[in-house]
Amino acid sequence: MKPTAVVLAAALVSLAPMADSKAEETGGPRHVIYLHGRIVQEQQKARPKSDRFGYYEQEKILAAFRAEGFVVRGDIRPKATTESAGADAVVAQVKKLLDSGVPPSRITVVGASMGAGIAIVASARLQNPDVKFCVMGACLSENARRIREEEGKALAGRFLAIREESDEYTSDCPPFREEPGSKSISAREIVLHTGLNHGFLYRPLPEWVKPAIEFAKSP
Repeated sequence: MKPTAVVLAAALVSLAPMADSKAEETGGPRHVIYLHGRIVQEQQKARPKSDRFGYYEQEKILAAFRAEGFVVRGDIRPKATTESAGADAVVAQVKKLLDSGVPPSRITVVGASMGAGIAIVASARLQNPDVKFCVMGACLSENARRIREEEGKALAGRFLAIREESDEYTSDCPPFREEPGSKSISAREIVLHTGLNHGFLYRPLPEWVKPAIEFAKSP
């Protein structure tokens, strides 16, 4: 483990009791559904390796959220899963939490790369303005336009979009603009400058983990 990762893990662990205490005060834990990138699905393991970006550290990413007191689900999707099928699975998971009494504001779907696309489709199908979606390595504005055409629905929910300036997949992404008259979505975008291209989402870097956690904990 690199020194930066060790420091991050230690800091997150030290904050876990505080997060747990706060959850008890407000009526239960917060939930995170983590949707990994395509490489995890293709290689069917939690630590796949890219020749270009190195290892995808899924377990370390999940651990970073668990250390903050979140109940985390981060299943590896079957290899043949499409974006649409993945979105249906997320919708089912969110509805199960809602049916069990979890408030929508305490549910955050965190999607990376292909996982971000799945999360965005799920938001259109759920149509719940209070569920949170943190999407990374995907262009929110372009996906919103595409999904509205495909689904016949606008996105719904609260969004945090995180992208990297050097990421060639989102380098031409225009800023997200809410649709006129829409009351079902709020969005904020963060552009990072790590120089890691699409590989920024392969490991739990503080640059994206910290804002994602703050967003998931926000009222």
